[in-house]
Amino acid sequence: MGKAVYPQLHARDPPNDGPIRAYYRLSRRAKEVPLSNRQFQIGALAVVALVALRLGLGCHFLYEGAWKIKNYDTFTSEPFLTQAKGPLAGLFYAMVPDIHGRRQLRLETDADGDPVIYNEITARWDGIRDDFLEYYRPDDPNDEGAAAKHEKLARGAEHNYKLLCNRLKKYLELNAEKIEAYFEALDRHENDKERLHGAPFQKERRWNQMMLLRQEAAGWIKDIENQERAWKNTLYGLLDDEQKKIGAPPEVGWNPFTWSRMQLIDFTVTASLTAIGICLMLGLCTPLAALGGAGFMCFVVMTQPAFPGIYPPDSAVVGHALLVNKDFIEMLALLAVAFTSAGRWGGLDFFFHQWYAARRRRKELNRLSKKYQKEKQSPPPPGEG
Repeated sequence: MGKAVYPQLHARDPPNDGPIRAYYRLSRRAKEVPLSNRQFQIGALAVVALVALRLGLGCHFLYEGAWKIKNYDTFTSEPFLTQAKGPLAGLFYAMVPDIHGRRQLRLETDADGDPVIYNEITARWDGIRDDFLEYYRPDDPNDEGAAAKHEKLARGAEHNYKLLCNRLKKYLELNAEKIEAYFEALDRHENDKERLHGAPFQKERRWNQMMLLRQEAAGWIKDIENQERAWKNTLYGLLDDEQKKIGAPPEVGWNPFTWSRMQLIDFTVTASLTAIGICLMLGLCTPLAALGGAGFMCFVVMTQPAFPGIYPPDSAVVGHALLVNKDFIEMLALLAVAFTSAGRWGGLDFFFHQWYAARRRRKELNRLSKKYQKEKQSPPPPGEG
C-alpha cells in the first residue's frame, strides 16, 4: 500500500510533502551507521576495537563461568566474601552464613547435658541414614533375598551410626574449653576500642587477629564436616556389589528451595558469568549483558577497593593502584560496550536491530498513510480552493 499511496517515497530526491518528508528523514536516519551523524562520527578502526573489546570481555566472563561449572564440586564464593575489606566489608561478611561459627559451635546444652549442636548434627546424620536406606530399599517387598540384604544393611548402618555419634561427642567434649576460649577472644575482638582507631599498625593487628580467629573456628567446623563425609562413605562401604550397581544417592537435588545460602550464591555467580560471557561473545542482548557484567565488576570493586589507608593493601605482584585498579577499568570497559553499538557490529544484535528498525518504519509509514488519506479527504478550509 505504501508505494500506491506514496510514489515519491521511493524516489531518489526528498519529497516536498510535509508528512512524507518527515518519514523520508526517519527512514534515512535508520539506514545510517550507528553513532554517525552530524555531531559524532566513528571510524572503522574504532568499530574493530570495540568489537575486539566486546569479544575479549566475553571470553573472560565465559571462561570464568566454564571453570566454575567444571569445578562445581570444589568452587565456593566463601573465600571471596570473607576476604572483603574496606568500608563495605561488613555487608559481604553478612552474606556468609555463620562466618564466625557462633551457630555451628555453640556450647549450650539441653536438659540431658548434651550440647545442642550434638543433637542437631546427629539428627542430620540420622536423616542421611534414613534417606540412604530408603534409596536402596528393594522394589519388590516379596523378594526375601533382597529384603535380607536390606535388613543387613540397616543393622550395619545402625551400628556405625552409634560409633560415629560417640566419636562426635568425645570430640566436642575434648574441644569444649578451646571453643569457649575462642568465643571469649572473639567477643573481645569485636568490642575492642582499637577498632575505632585508624593507625596502620592497629589495622594490621586487628586484621591478623580476625583471620586467626576465623581460621581457628574453620578448623573445628571442617573436622565436623569431615566426620559427616566419613559417615556417608561408611554407609556406601556397607553395600554389596549388587547394591553398588544401583549407584550412589544424589548429593544435592535440583531444588533451589532446599539449597543453602552459599549454594544459591555459588549458582547465581556461575550462571551469571556464563550467561554474560555467551551473550558478549555472540553479540546478543549486548547492552543488558554488558550492564550485568559492569554490575558484577562493581561488586568485585566494592569487596577489594583501592582506597588509601585500607588494610590489607594489594599485593605488589599485581601492581599498585589508587582508586582505579584493573577491576575498575574492566567495569568502565563494560560500560563503554553497553552504551555503544558493539553488539550490532559483528553480533546477533545486528539482525534484531534490523528487524526492529523495519518494524518501526512500517508503523510510521502506516501512520503517515492514514494521516495523508485523512488530509486528502477532509474539505479545504474556508477561503481556499
